[in-house]
Amino acid sequence: MNTRLIVGLTEAWQFQTDVDRRGISQQWYNTGLPEARSVQIPHTWNVDQGFEDYRGLAWYSYELEISEAWQGKLLRMQFDAIYRDADVWLNGQKVGAHYHSGYTAFVLDITPYVRYGQANRLVVSVNNENSELALPIQNSFDWADDGGIIRDVSLIVSGMTAIDYLKIDAIPFFADHSTAVKSGTIQGEARLWGEATENNLPITVKLLIWHESKLIASDEYDILADKGMLQLKPLIIAQPELWHFDHPHLYTVQIILLSDGLATDQLSLDVGFRELKTVGNELLLNREPVRLMGVEWMPGSHPDKGMAETEADLIEVLKQIKHANCVITRFHWQQSSRLLDWCDRNGLLVQEEIPHWQQPSEPDDHLLVIAKQHAEEMITRHYNHPCIYAWGMGNEVNGQDAQTIRYMEQLKQYVLTLDGNRLINYVSNSVHFKPESDATGVGDLLMWNDYIGTWHGELDMEEVIHSIDEAFPDKPLVVAEYGLCEPAYTGGDPRRIKILQEKTKEYRKHKGIAALIFFSLNDYRTQMGEEGSGRLRQRVHGTTDVYGKPKPSYQALREIGAPLSLQEWFMEDDLTLTMVLSNRNDIPSYSISGYQLVLAMEKGTETMLDIPPLAPGDSCQLSLPVHKASLLDTCFYSINRPTGFSAANGLLPISVREQLEREVRLD
Repeated sequence: MNTRLIVGLTEAWQFQTDVDRRGISQQWYNTGLPEARSVQIPHTWNVDQGFEDYRGLAWYSYELEISEAWQGKLLRMQFDAIYRDADVWLNGQKVGAHYHSGYTAFVLDITPYVRYGQANRLVVSVNNENSELALPIQNSFDWADDGGIIRDVSLIVSGMTAIDYLKIDAIPFFADHSTAVKSGTIQGEARLWGEATENNLPITVKLLIWHESKLIASDEYDILADKGMLQLKPLIIAQPELWHFDHPHLYTVQIILLSDGLATDQLSLDVGFRELKTVGNELLLNREPVRLMGVEWMPGSHPDKGMAETEADLIEVLKQIKHANCVITRFHWQQSSRLLDWCDRNGLLVQEEIPHWQQPSEPDDHLLVIAKQHAEEMITRHYNHPCIYAWGMGNEVNGQDAQTIRYMEQLKQYVLTLDGNRLINYVSNSVHFKPESDATGVGDLLMWNDYIGTWHGELDMEEVIHSIDEAFPDKPLVVAEYGLCEPAYTGGDPRRIKILQEKTKEYRKHKGIAALIFFSLNDYRTQMGEEGSGRLRQRVHGTTDVYGKPKPSYQALREIGAPLSLQEWFMEDDLTLTMVLSNRNDIPSYSISGYQLVLAMEKGTETMLDIPPLAPGDSCQLSLPVHKASLLDTCFYSINRPTGFSAANGLLPISVREQLEREVRLD
């Protein structure tokens, strides 16, 4: 029942900058672009030679084929992100616009403007000039302001009664005082597009739930739309498998709309059953107290791609995050659905944020309107991703100011109307001054950017953390950034490693710290960068360079984030090798299950040993016989997570290999 067709529009776009702003007066939206060149979407001009620093107007054009078979259908254009202010025309007629938000998706109805059975000229103007009306404001933000159609574009063809978006909750129900799951409920609502939004037409809803390619539940019923909204009936799922960063179990929800017995639209999406909440100063994932290690990544940093990264580009960096044993992250601005899909499938917790960054110092009611636009567009399109544990309201906006506190309180109340089930946070770089009077206290988690020793001066970190604990004894603390910011502060990667190791050691002592997010994974392109110029303008803050090449600090981050370690190895007289593994009980701290120890000790074979479930602080012993004749010169081990990522790996210690060799010689 394929009632929705999605056509990706990536190839053969035409592009032209408009330095002299001639496009409107010469009606390029009607006549086409006079001096265009061919580009592929996603695209940004700020990595093109000669336009690295261009902030202004540019145009895109595309010849869109519309089939005669689509007459009577609803035709919509979806832009996953255009940075930043965009106007859209089809066949010379204005279809719509999207302003003030350059990282959120938007959809336009083009049905009234199409010509069937022929090519249609789609034209988009884009302006990435600094703006007082947008978020982020002016140039007060620390990432690249790459202009263009920076994410995918697609044409959606459906029946006239169609789904705009779904908001689905997958809610687990636990046995009393237990982490065991009794059942789960899938429920939610659908926002409609088309006829039913105006006429409240009767609709038949068919709901199907799939898990591991098996249909496990379904329902079909008639319902009336209420002002374009459908409230879906709950479906009970017996003993659902929970979503966890080590066990990212997903369920596919498929909804089909029928009108007069004919299917008009369908949409499928993945959800995960998981519960994440705070109790006192603990963060609980599926009822288990957890303390997590993470890192922040600044996308758009590869000099050849900029913000126009492909899905493959994004995945390569996400793999680096997981390989570094980081299971939690945050983004200063909204990301693509494709990036979040990967985090859903592979287990990476995400805080996605509205891009407030340091300005204005006193946000007002006018800015609140724009922030609400950002919140609505971010949450309605990304609501269903189980990887998203929290919505961020902003970063470093004068958190000690009473007006900022009132602003964040108002914004939080609005976000709660969009999503009452997730955490909502504000990230502060000022809570250490006077914790009880800081805007981060508005959030469900305290989030602190800690730069004691650099930006914040020489303070006593232990005293600062105690003062935060005393001000908010019932809220967990997340260190949302810490690290070394070069070239503002010197010392290079050795100092970065020292900060990572010494600060992490101190944080681990404080039970109220629920997570650490190191800043940052990568050196990153930014229009505020002190090093380099053009598309290479950057800040040197990362454990990798802008091309993704790891520095020594990357390995240090990976070692610090490892939940399991090999504590001891010894040989018994019968050539049995015994290994002692221990699960950390500070940061990180969480129960593990489904892990494996993989050993490459003998020619042509790998030995896999299942590691038993371990609570934080637990240890176990694993043993295996060694066959002398086939012993390798170099013996490797790897501890693997259930998701396939390695948590630790290396060579057997020299002492163990020497003992093995000695036993062989004696024999």
